[in-house]
Amino acid sequence: MITKTIDIKKLNEEGFAYLRESFSEPPYEGDDYDSFYAYLSYLQETEIFIGNYTEMTDFSANIIRIFNDVNEDYGNITLSYLDPDKDKGRKKIVMDISELNKRGYAYLKELFDFPDYFGENLDALYDCLCEIDNTEVIVMNCDDLKKFSLKILDVFDDVADEYGNIKITYEYDEEE
Repeated sequence: MITKTIDIKKLNEEGFAYLRESFSEPPYEGDDYDSFYAYLSYLQETEIFIGNYTEMTDFSANIIRIFNDVNEDYGNITLSYLDPDKDKGRKKIVMDISELNKRGYAYLKELFDFPDYFGENLDALYDCLCEIDNTEVIVMNCDDLKKFSLKILDVFDDVADEYGNIKITYEYDEEE
């Protein structure tokens, strides 16, 4: 499943340019409601997270209607609304799996600003992640998963499930 996050505030400001940027794989190249509907109808299963939905305008409401219409007609779109209070003040960190595979624990230490005593093993990673507050980890390049990065992601998922202090979002560049 492909996941996309649509920020209604940005959608209102940038219009179809934002949609072209957000739906780049395969590329959306249109500039009107009909072409966006047609584009969405060809996507495989896609989950769309809607953020800042309290900022809805006529334009963004029409886009939401298109998501719903495509889902009703083709069943390939799922909409979820992000809780604005839950994500308020949430720090976002983008973790690149390709970079993680190349640089390992040094990459994680740098990315998350772990303390000098970080032990560069799975137990130490778990302990340090438990100390992080209100952070969303956006995982990119998931098609490059290796045994090492899978173990690392298991630790992230365990901490997210047990403590709820981090949220893990997987961004897929290509359809699987």
